[in-house]
Amino acid sequence: MDSKQKATVHTEDYPIGDSNIKHDARLQLGFEETHKEARNPWKVLLENKKLLLLILAVQSNAVIVGVEFSMPGNLLGIPAFLKEFGVPSGSSWAVEARVLTIWSAVFAAFQVLGQFAGGFQSDYFGRRICLYSVIFWTYLGVVLEVISTDWKMWLGSKIVIGFATGIMQSVVPTYVAEIAPRELRAISLSFFNMCMNIGGLFATLVTWGANNRFGSNINDLRAFRIPLYVALALPTISLIAELCILVESPWWLLMRGRKTEARKALDYMHSWEDSYDGEATMAELEYTLDKEAEVIHMAKHASYLECFKGVDLRRSFCAIFPPITQNLTGQNLAGTYATYFFVIAGSKDPLVASVITTAVGLSANFVSFFLIENKRVGRWGLLFWGLVFMTASMLAIALAAVIGHNKFTYGGGVALTFFVSLFIAASTVGPGVAGWAYTGESGSARLRAKTTTLGTVGNALVGLVMTSVLPYMLNDKDAGGTGWGAKTGFMFFILGCLCIVGVWFMIPEYAGRTYAELDELFARKVPARKFKSTVTTGEYGRELTE
Repeated sequence: MDSKQKATVHTEDYPIGDSNIKHDARLQLGFEETHKEARNPWKVLLENKKLLLLILAVQSNAVIVGVEFSMPGNLLGIPAFLKEFGVPSGSSWAVEARVLTIWSAVFAAFQVLGQFAGGFQSDYFGRRICLYSVIFWTYLGVVLEVISTDWKMWLGSKIVIGFATGIMQSVVPTYVAEIAPRELRAISLSFFNMCMNIGGLFATLVTWGANNRFGSNINDLRAFRIPLYVALALPTISLIAELCILVESPWWLLMRGRKTEARKALDYMHSWEDSYDGEATMAELEYTLDKEAEVIHMAKHASYLECFKGVDLRRSFCAIFPPITQNLTGQNLAGTYATYFFVIAGSKDPLVASVITTAVGLSANFVSFFLIENKRVGRWGLLFWGLVFMTASMLAIALAAVIGHNKFTYGGGVALTFFVSLFIAASTVGPGVAGWAYTGESGSARLRAKTTTLGTVGNALVGLVMTSVLPYMLNDKDAGGTGWGAKTGFMFFILGCLCIVGVWFMIPEYAGRTYAELDELFARKVPARKFKSTVTTGEYGRELTE
C-alpha cells in the first residue's frame, strides 16, 4: 500500500466531525511515515529535482565562505600584497605576525557575533529573510576589501565579512537540514563543505592567475586587486538563484502556527515530484513537532540555556564537537594558511601547491557523497577515520620539518605537498563533511536553529584561537614570530589524538535515521557506539496517539 492510500485509510477510519480524533489520525499517519524504511538516496535525489535546485541555490552561499576563508591566505603568497600591507623582512616583504593575528582574531570574533545574530534572526524573522541579509553584508564587505589601502582598512573589511559568513554558517545548515529528505539530509549538509572547497579552489586559481600575469612587478596592485573584483560576482550569483526559487522553510512556518503557508511551501518544493503525497509529508512534520510537545510557541520560548540541559546537552555536544575537531587537528595550518605555510616552508611555487591540495580536497568531497549515507561507513566512519589520517599527516609534516631543520629540498617539498594533500582529503571527508552533518542534524526541532548556531560558534571560537596563535608560530623571528614553522604539526598531532578518543566514546551514528528516531535514541540515552545497532520502537512518539 503506497503513502497516498495510507492517508485515505487513516482519515476514513474516524468520524469526520471529531477534530481530536482527526488530529490523532494525522499523528498516526505521521508516525508511520516517520518510521518507514529509508529509501535509496540516489533514487530520492532523482525524484526531487526542484528541491535539489533549491538546496543548490542556498548552498551557493558556501562558495562565498570558501573564497573568504582561502583568499586572505592566498594573498599572502603575492609580493604586491605583502608590500602594500606588510613590512620589510630580509630581502622581501612580510605582513607582521601582530597584524595577521589582529586580522584573524577580529574576523573570527565578528564571525561568532554573526552566528549568534543569524540564529536569532532566522528564528524570529524566518530562514528566508536571514539568507537574503547574508547577500547584503557580503557585498558591503567585499567592496571594503577592494578599496583597502592599508592594514587598518583591510581590518574593517574583515569585520563585515566575518559577520556575513557567521550569519551564513548559522542559517544555511539549519535551512538545508529542515527541507532535505532524510535520505539526502547528510549529503545535502555535506555539500556545504564541498561548496566551501569549490570557493577555496576558485580563490586559489584566480589568485594564482592574477599573480602569474601581474606578479612580476611588485608595485603592480592588480596582482591582488583583480581576485577581489572577481569575488564581487559571487554574491550576485547567489542573489539571482535565491530570487528565482527560494521559499520559506515549512518547519519554521509550522512552528509559528502558519500551517496553510507551510503546506504551500511543501507543495512548491515538491511540485516536480510525481510521487509526492502532501498529506503524508505534512503529517510527518506535525508528528515530529507534536512529539516534542510545543507545536506553535516552541521556538519563541526556547533559550540557549535549554541546549545545555538534560538530553539536549548531549545533543549540543554532538553538534559542537565534530566540526571543531577540524580546527583542533590543524585545518588552519594546512587549509586557511596553506599558501603562507608553503611560503614559510620554502616551496618554489606556493600557489601551485595550494591549487593541488585544494583540488584534492574537492575530489575527496565528491567521493564522500557516496559514503556518508552508506550504512557500513556513514557519518561516524568518515569522521573517525578522517581524524586518524589527519593526525598521522600532522605527525609526518612535523617529523619532516625536524629532519630538514625547517628547510625543504625539492624532494622534501614534494613530500610536504603529499602529506598536506592527504590531510586535506581526510579533513574534507571527515570533520569537513561529516562534522557539519552532525551540526545540522543533532538538535531537536525546537532547538535546531540554536543548536546549529552553537555548533558554528564553537567552531569559530576554536578557529579564533588557532588563527591568532598560528602566525606567531609560523613566522620567522624577523617578522615577530617564533620560527616553529612546520614543526607546529606536533601540537596538532597531540590534539588530534585527543579528538579521536572523544569521537570514539561520545559521537553516535545517524545514518538512515529520521529526526523522530534520533529523538527516541537520545531520550533513551542509548550509548554512542550502540546507536547504529539499536532498533527504535516508536514508543517515544506513540504516546501522542494514545
